Amino acid sequence: MVRTAIITAILASVISGGCDSDIATQNDGQEIIALERSALDKWAQSNTSGYISISADDITWFDFLPGQQSRVDSLQAVSKYLEALEDILQPHTYEMVKPKVQIYGNTAILTFHWFGSMTDGTPLGGWKTTSVYTMKDGKWRQVHAHWSTVESE
Repeated sequence: MVRTAIITAILASVISGGCDSDIATQNDGQEIIALERSALDKWAQSNTSGYISISADDITWFDFLPGQQSRVDSLQAVSKYLEALEDILQPHTYEMVKPKVQIYGNTAILTFHWFGSMTDGTPLGGWKTTSVYTMKDGKWRQVHAHWSTVESE
């Protein structure tokens, strides 16, 4: 009788998702911020591969650059877009201000302000950023990014 109850409880847990690798944990907010910082660290060295490596195949991207007013769809298109930026990116420093992660099931929304400076201290300005992540195969993947300039706070 006890054995049957234990087996039933284990099966119920598995069926209801108790062993699902796509369920968020308490440390996921910190992991998402770390993923974004890692991509930004590479970006600050004129290397866009950090964002490419954390993105899902179906990513969408809105950017702040003049002439890039439409959405970029798919990892292939985002990769092409970002790789073209490596020619104009210059090494810089940045600050990620007030990052906040909100997790809803297997979806997470990261918002923060980004402020950059050239290595000589010349300000690059500020941006408001939203990154949406989803848990796929046990890993957080970015599915949407939106960068817009900070006009005033």
